[in-house]
Amino acid sequence: MGGSHRTTERSRSGAPGRVLRWVVALAMLGAVGLAVAVALVPAVAGGTALTVLSPSMRGTLAPGDVVVIRPRPVEGIAAGDVITFLARDPMSSSTRVVTHRVVEVQPGPSFRTRGDANQDADPGVVAAADVRGVMWYRVPWVGGVAVKLMTPAGAVTGAGAVVLVLGVVLLLGARNRRGGA
Repeated sequence: MGGSHRTTERSRSGAPGRVLRWVVALAMLGAVGLAVAVALVPAVAGGTALTVLSPSMRGTLAPGDVVVIRPRPVEGIAAGDVITFLARDPMSSSTRVVTHRVVEVQPGPSFRTRGDANQDADPGVVAAADVRGVMWYRVPWVGGVAVKLMTPAGAVTGAGAVVLVLGVVLLLGARNRRGGA
């Protein structure tokens, strides 16, 4: 009879460990899913993943989202498409990568664009040669986490969180192997 009491006690003390293992397994599955969405799928399909840094497309894309673009012939780009392009600064000859919506297709073709959160169209037009791709899909928030983890403070916080989770998992696993003592 004493054995059944011990089994019940062991199963109760093992429940938090099982829950934690499920949570860790789900988190790992989610991380693998995000890695597939952000890295593997674009690589296989010829796309590129970019992190949104500004709020100019708020409503469609928020800072911290990852936007995945893929090439499309410029003749197939229409008003309403979200494109990524090199914006050239005529004053400094520098460029920056911008993702905005096409509001007008002009002969050539060239494109008038506007950020969804902006009142006015972007100055100038986007030349066909400057188009890098058309938005395929987005993954919310992931880029913001990645950007934060790339800072020294974020790297320390991320590493600390990983060590803490691994430590808890290892301690619970050891406790369960000893019989819940």
